[in-house]
Amino acid sequence: MTVRLIATRRIAAAMVAASLATPVAVPVLAHEGHEHGDTPKPVVATAVPTMETSSSDFELVATAHGKTLLIHLDRFATNEPVTGAAVEVTADGETVTAAAVSGEDGVYRLDAAWLSNPGPHELTVSITAADAADLLIGTLEIPASVAGAPPGREHGVSGIVGQVRSDPGLMLGAAMIFLLGVLTSIALTHRGRVRAVAGAVLLGLGLLLASGAAFAHGGEDHSHGDAAKDKPLGTAATPAVTGAPDSPRRLPDGSVYVPKPSQRLLSVRTTVATPQEAAPTVQLIGQVVADPNGGGHVQATQSGRIEPGEKGLPYVGQRVEAGQILATIAPAVNVIDRSGIQQQIATVEQELAIAEGRVQRLRKLEGSVPQRDIEEAEANLTGLRKRRAALSPTLTAKEALRAPIAGVVTANNVKAGQVVEARDQVLFEIVDPSRLMVEAVAFDPRVANAITAATATTADGTSLALEHLGSSLALRQQAIPMLFRIDTPPKGLGVGQPVRLIAQVQGKASGIVLPRRSVVRSASGQPIVWQHESPQRFVARPVRTQPVDGNTVLVLAGVEPAARIVTDGAGLLNQIR
Repeated sequence: MTVRLIATRRIAAAMVAASLATPVAVPVLAHEGHEHGDTPKPVVATAVPTMETSSSDFELVATAHGKTLLIHLDRFATNEPVTGAAVEVTADGETVTAAAVSGEDGVYRLDAAWLSNPGPHELTVSITAADAADLLIGTLEIPASVAGAPPGREHGVSGIVGQVRSDPGLMLGAAMIFLLGVLTSIALTHRGRVRAVAGAVLLGLGLLLASGAAFAHGGEDHSHGDAAKDKPLGTAATPAVTGAPDSPRRLPDGSVYVPKPSQRLLSVRTTVATPQEAAPTVQLIGQVVADPNGGGHVQATQSGRIEPGEKGLPYVGQRVEAGQILATIAPAVNVIDRSGIQQQIATVEQELAIAEGRVQRLRKLEGSVPQRDIEEAEANLTGLRKRRAALSPTLTAKEALRAPIAGVVTANNVKAGQVVEARDQVLFEIVDPSRLMVEAVAFDPRVANAITAATATTADGTSLALEHLGSSLALRQQAIPMLFRIDTPPKGLGVGQPVRLIAQVQGKASGIVLPRRSVVRSASGQPIVWQHESPQRFVARPVRTQPVDGNTVLVLAGVEPAARIVTDGAGLLNQIR
C-alpha cells in the first residue's frame, strides 16, 4: 500500500512538472501576434461599410448597401441637412451623380458597379450647394463578403467551445485531454495500475506536444491599433466595439455613437464655440404682481344683499370693461332702523304739506305781503322735498358695483343672495393682464444699485423680458424690494406666480455663450455639454457655467474654442445608454 501511494504521488508530481515545463499551457488563452499593452481606442462597429469625412463647410457619411451608396450630407457647423445640393462621386475612374432621396432631407443615393468589388476605394465627392462648394476625399473599405463574412470570434467559455467545434485540430486536442483524464481517474481508483497511469501520462503529453497551441488562433492578426493608424483619412475603421449595429449606443469610453439617420430623427443641431464677453449675473427669487395702475378691488360701501347684474355675476377669468356693473347690493335694514326711517319720512311729508299750503296762501296775497316772506316759504318747501327724496330711497335704492378698470376678473368672493357689510371684504379683484410686474428682493445693497438688465423664467421655462423700475428705500425683512416691469407679458401669466430672476450687474466675464438647453446633467448630477467629436460620435464635456439670461448661459470652463457643441437634442443624447 505504501509503495502504491508513493508511486501515485510521484506520477502526480511528474504530471505537474511536465505541465509547467511544457509551453503548451502558455498559449491556451493567448492569441498569436496579439500585444496586451495599451488598450486601443474603441472603434464603433458598423453593420455596413462606412466612410466618414468632413471639411469646414460640410460633413459627409457614406454607407454602402450592396451596389447602392447612401450619402448623408450636413452642415459642418450646425449639423443641419444640406438639401438641393449637386453631389458627384468619383471612384475607380467612374463619376456618378447622386440623386436626392425623396422625403429625406440631406440624403443622396447612387448606384455603381464598383461597390461590388472588395477592397479599398478612394472616393472623391464634389459638392455644390446654394452657398458653398467643396471637394471631399475619403476611402471606403468594401469587405470580401459583407453578408457572408464570418462573425467575430467570441470570448469566454462559449467562444472556446465554438472554436473547438470549428477546428479539427482543437477537437483532437480536446479529445486527448479528456482521454488523459479518464485514464488518470481509472488508474487512481484501481490497484495495480501504476504502469498504466505512467503510460497514460506520457501518451497525453505527447499528444499535447504534437497538437501545439490547443486554443491559440493560427495566423490571425489582431493588431487593431496599428491597422487603425495606417488607414487614410475618411476610411471606415475596423470594428472593435460590439453592440447593436447602426443603433445609438454608449461606447465603453463614455462617448455616444449616434448614426446619421438617428441624428435626423432626434433633430440634433450644433454650434461652433466662440469666446465672448458677457455681464456677470446674480439670481434672485421674485413673484408676479399687478401694476398699481392695472389692477383694482371692488368693495361695498353699504351693507346689503348681493343681487346679480344684468349679465349675471362675473366669473373668474371673465374679461370686463371699465364701468361695467358687476353686481348690485339691495339695502338690508332691520325693523328698528326701518321704523325710524319711516317715521322721519312721515314727519317730512307732514311738514311738506304745511309748507305747500303756506306758499299757496302767500302767493295769493302777493303785493300785500313782503316778497321776502314768499321766497322764504318757497325755499322751505324746496328743502322739505329734497329731504323726502333723500329718505325715500333708503329702503329701496340699490348700490351698483362697477369695475374700476378694464381687465380680467381674478377673484370673485360673492354669491347671489349673500349679505355683505360695508368695507368688510374685497368682493371682486380685477387685473389687466397686459400690465404686470415682477417684485424681487435682494439682500446685498450693491446688487440693487448695480443692476443693468434682467430677465425672469417661470417654472415651465417661459422667459420674461424685464425693465428695472427701481428699488425701495425701506427694508422688508432685512431685504431690499425691487420692482421690474414685464415687457409684453405672455398669455397665462398669473399674479403671485413665482419666477427665477436673473439680473445682470456691472462688469464683464469671458466665456462661451450657449443656449440653456445645451447644458444637461450627467448621472452624477454634474453639468455637462455634448461635443460633436466626429460625424457620428459625441463626447460629454463637464463644464462650469453661469446664467446670462433666461435663455442662455456662459460656459466659463470645460469647452475649447472652435468645438462643436450640441444645442438641440442634448437631452435626448444624454439618455442614450
